[in-house]
Amino acid sequence: MNDPVVDIINFVAQFVHGILGWVFETFNIPSWLYYPTFVAVMAILFLLAFSLDLLFIIWMERKLLGRIHHRRSVTETGPFGFFQNIADAVKMLIKEDVYPAKADKFMHNIVPPLMAAIAIIPIVLIPFGPNIWFMRMTTSVVLFFAIATLVPGLVVLAGWASNSKFPTIGAFRAGLQLISYEIPLSLSLLGVILMARSLDFYTIIEAQRNLWFIILQPLGALIFFIVTIMELERSPFDIPEAEGEIIAGWRTEFSGIKFGLFYGTEYFKVFVSAAAFTALFLGGWYGPFLPSAIYFVLKMHIVIFMIIWVRVTFFRPRPDQLLRIAYTKLIPLSILNLLWVVIITPYILPYL
Repeated sequence: MNDPVVDIINFVAQFVHGILGWVFETFNIPSWLYYPTFVAVMAILFLLAFSLDLLFIIWMERKLLGRIHHRRSVTETGPFGFFQNIADAVKMLIKEDVYPAKADKFMHNIVPPLMAAIAIIPIVLIPFGPNIWFMRMTTSVVLFFAIATLVPGLVVLAGWASNSKFPTIGAFRAGLQLISYEIPLSLSLLGVILMARSLDFYTIIEAQRNLWFIILQPLGALIFFIVTIMELERSPFDIPEAEGEIIAGWRTEFSGIKFGLFYGTEYFKVFVSAAAFTALFLGGWYGPFLPSAIYFVLKMHIVIFMIIWVRVTFFRPRPDQLLRIAYTKLIPLSILNLLWVVIITPYILPYL
């Protein structure tokens, strides 16, 4: 049975091919520019579709927070308040760009777009269906998390570039938090790699054709989920931007479009992290009846819902408690999960 999502993508690709072919022939543009232009146009179309989903995710979080808090949330702007996100984006675009007089202006301006790029780039490594992917590599998992490890450095750089006390404190707290959770993240990921015997997202999803890894290693999935929230700096682990202590953390001195980029980057990272969790533990695109890509996106949004639910359920720990959780709880548990994987893998391999 043909996948309708693949059919839509092929139709869009053929349409773009036709338009670009006419443009290149009419204006005598060198043919060697054709393929890079085609890739760029398809990437822009993907980002536009991704942006629409991003608007939905932000709207969903606002409505869920309102429902859980027993308040109305956004209701006035557009149907069910959906256009409130667009209004907020326009507001950020037209706000004045203010920064401290002694700030490093170059770094202050370059870090927000760099952060957004680092958040978006890993998505090209994740396959959304058996025939829906941008780039397939035998080491895509390693590259994915290698790119993600650049975030702590950019966070520290953003706080330092502001040349202000509270952003600097927030930046180093954020860097400490992000670095401390790299170890349990890597160990929980190693269990998946050992069980699938691959560093490729596509192969890892194929290994879950019959049984999802969240069933085989629930402890590893739980650790990965917790660490993902910590890496995202989302409540209850939003210590680097705890309002009562250091104002808004390392983002304090950013305003206008630069703050908007940081705000959007947070949801980019939520989207990408949920996609990675879906690929690693929830069987990716596998499921009955529906097209493969629909299943992947549906599972991914369920993970996003769980991340939002955690945000309004638990209290924020102190920084020392957060580090203690990492070094005395999550690391030993991730090692225990790794031992479990080593023991059961020889027995379950025939069934994968």
